[in-house]
Amino acid sequence: MVALFLQTFLVSLPLFLTIGAGWLCAKVKLLGSEVGAALAKFSFTVTIPCMLFQSMRRIGELPPPDWKIGIAFFGACFIVCIAAWTIGRKSFAMAGDESTVFSMGAIFSNNVQLGVPLAISLLGEDCIPAISLLISINVFVLWLVATIAVEVCRSCSPSYLRTCAEGLYRTVKNPVIAAILAGLCFSYFHISLPTAAESVLTGLAAAATPVALFSVGIGLAQYRIASHLSVTAAETFFKLAVMPLTVYLLCRGLELGRIETQAACLFGCLPVGVNVYIMSREFNVVKESTANALLASTALSSLTMPVFMASFGLL
Repeated sequence: MVALFLQTFLVSLPLFLTIGAGWLCAKVKLLGSEVGAALAKFSFTVTIPCMLFQSMRRIGELPPPDWKIGIAFFGACFIVCIAAWTIGRKSFAMAGDESTVFSMGAIFSNNVQLGVPLAISLLGEDCIPAISLLISINVFVLWLVATIAVEVCRSCSPSYLRTCAEGLYRTVKNPVIAAILAGLCFSYFHISLPTAAESVLTGLAAAATPVALFSVGIGLAQYRIASHLSVTAAETFFKLAVMPLTVYLLCRGLELGRIETQAACLFGCLPVGVNVYIMSREFNVVKESTANALLASTALSSLTMPVFMASFGLL
């Protein structure tokens, strides 16, 4: 077990060191927060979509994912979300909208900027169909569920139809989802690209992992843990311990294949996603504890992710 953990830790260490390099550059004032924001935007709208587009173009060469991965992963999301929401209400006396965002932090991972580079680096391109399925559903369903839940808590007559329509529109125009859909179309119709365009896309795709991880590090430098420690600890515990264990148990119960189990568990082990902090700011609830959990879970996941993946025997 110790040898397996060390192997997993050493494989993932360069990726987390890239995050640390970004954090250090920001801390010593070598780069400002505006650079991190620009790199994050560049990563989200250009390099990661290019990487996913290039991968999805070759999806016909890869085995299709077992659709039960969606049941395992989002079943775990539902179970952990209900548990975290209840803890928020009962233990921390949160209002309904506060508990909703708190519970989203317990299940909503940093799938794109951290999950995609980690998955491809650690698991290889065979995981692309599985992680693409998870990302596509995750972006739409969890945002939609969170928005409706907050509206229900705040209003007696929320517009469900309008909320669903807005959620669908945001999903389709999301650069990551658009790249996945475009890649699928190119694969299905066997469309090739000119050599020059292929070279440009290949170069941008290669930059996706370092740029994304470095931008995460710069972004983390603007946060510091100063208050709401009990709420932060609870949210971090749910995200880094309860979520991966629940995902793994459901994957085993559904007898998923190895690659789907690896992908689902890796995504379950990821830290709190930046989208949850954006959500907390948009709804103006639990902003401080969410920022704290984002920072704490990202730092701790460099240890907890190898521990769980090694314990599950998945790397």
